[in-house]
Amino acid sequence: MVKQRPTGKCKLCGKERLLCDSHYLPKELYKATRAGTELKNPNPVMNINGVLKQINDQYRGFVLCESCEILFSMRGEGWVLANLPKQYGDSCALQDALAPLTPTSGGPRWERYNVSNTQAFDLPKLVYFGMSVFWRSAVHDWKTSNNQRAPTVDLGAYEEPIRGFLLGNASFPNDVVLAINIWPYKDVLPLLHPVVSEQLAQAVRRYWFYVPGVHFFLFTGASIPKDARESAATAGFVTLDLDTAESLKEFVTQGIKSQKLGPKIDAMLKEIALIRTSKK
Repeated sequence: MVKQRPTGKCKLCGKERLLCDSHYLPKELYKATRAGTELKNPNPVMNINGVLKQINDQYRGFVLCESCEILFSMRGEGWVLANLPKQYGDSCALQDALAPLTPTSGGPRWERYNVSNTQAFDLPKLVYFGMSVFWRSAVHDWKTSNNQRAPTVDLGAYEEPIRGFLLGNASFPNDVVLAINIWPYKDVLPLLHPVVSEQLAQAVRRYWFYVPGVHFFLFTGASIPKDARESAATAGFVTLDLDTAESLKEFVTQGIKSQKLGPKIDAMLKEIALIRTSKK
């Protein structure tokens, strides 16, 4: 049954308008986390009140008016969705775009690229999309239809300057750095992860979220680390980082281990193991 759209104050423009059924993370990206036809149940795994289940559900709420939804789509989301994997197992166009480029700096397990003049990268749209998700995470209590809440995020004094940037009324905020890591392995991690907030130091917070193929980081505070500032997407940079990718996979693994497995998850894992064995 479709819920009736209410009239209320749009969180972005602040005007009283008919509100849309807004999504925290774009609903189109959930397709890239659904398994292929090899699995009997292709739905992604979600944490539902402490139990891992395969379920087709999303974080959503009546948050934005139609004009602001269109603004989000035109200034970032539409382009990003067109350049990320559309189905489970697809390649990532942004990975392919980096392949012929020479890194501007790097180390044994990371490389930084200046893509400001690379046609395949529309950095303003990537930046806008990343900032829109971080902002969305803080301005609403996002829930699934099963009443599972997304992690609480507080942007503090940076919430309003970010809103101004998203509206186009202000420049990119001071003491804020957005860094973008492209997934470094050919097989893209089929994961959607909402924003996580971490305190790095007394005057610095780091936030991150992941969509298939791209890991976004937001740093706020007066003492943002030098390496983060040197990776700023607003200065034209994206990064490949093996250690960060491994840390994300370990974060997800530990998160899974800490949850109870729903009755169908064990069967799904056995099904995946059989498929992998048959392909060897």
